[in-house]
Amino acid sequence: MISFLSKNHSLLCTEKYLKVDGERVPTTPMERNLLLYFLRYPNTALSRERLLREVWGYAFPGSSRTVDSHIKKLRRDLGSFGRYIVTVHGVGYRLEAEAPLIFGEEPQYKAC
Repeated sequence: MISFLSKNHSLLCTEKYLKVDGERVPTTPMERNLLLYFLRYPNTALSRERLLREVWGYAFPGSSRTVDSHIKKLRRDLGSFGRYIVTVHGVGYRLEAEAPLIFGEEPQYKAC
C-alpha cells in the first residue's frame, strides 16, 4: 500500500484496489502495478524500457509504445490526479510528487 497526499488530492493504491480522493476507481491489475511503481520512484524519470522490465517483467523486443497506451488510460482513470504523471521527452515518464509518500508494506510488482 502506498498513499500520496497533496494539497488537493489523496490517493491510496494497493495491489487490489485504487482510491482517489476516497472514491474507488476501477482499474486493471497492470494499471495498479504501474502506478505502484511510479509511487515507489517519485520524481524520477523512468524509461519505457525500465517500466516494461520492472512492471511487465520482461524486456520487450518490439515497440515500447504499449507503455504509452497504459499511461494514457491510467491518466484518464486518475482524473485530475493524472496530471502528476508527466511525459519526460526522450526518456519516458515521471510522477511529480509535491509531498512525501506514505508507504505501508513494500509493494510487489508482478506481471499480470
